[in-house]
Amino acid sequence: MKTVLLVEDNRDVLVSTAYMLQDAGYEVVAATNSDQAKQVAAVRTDIGLIVTDLNLNESVNGIELGIAMREDGLKCRLIVMSGDAEPPEHSMTSWMTYLPKPFDRKTLLAAITGNLQPVVS
Repeated sequence: MKTVLLVEDNRDVLVSTAYMLQDAGYEVVAATNSDQAKQVAAVRTDIGLIVTDLNLNESVNGIELGIAMREDGLKCRLIVMSGDAEPPEHSMTSWMTYLPKPFDRKTLLAAITGNLQPVVS
């Protein structure tokens, strides 16, 4: 899992998160909305992880996006980033990890390696 699909509609968060991932040795494919993310996932078979914002300012949220891409055949973990104080526990499943914003590089990498406790419903 060296390729990460990063879905974030806030440019500053997208750039800083992409930098943290690239600095840690990951290839980052960025998308600013769910349509772009689905298009990327349809052609990139090397995606090993999706890191997405929960609130994408569109009709679907990051969890719904991850579920849709999983149903389309992309079987990888999902890290859901959010500035919300509490994770949406009723929506989270075992292959999802909640990452509260703001976060630093160490916390992001802990979420990727599984050393951050996942939220499981």
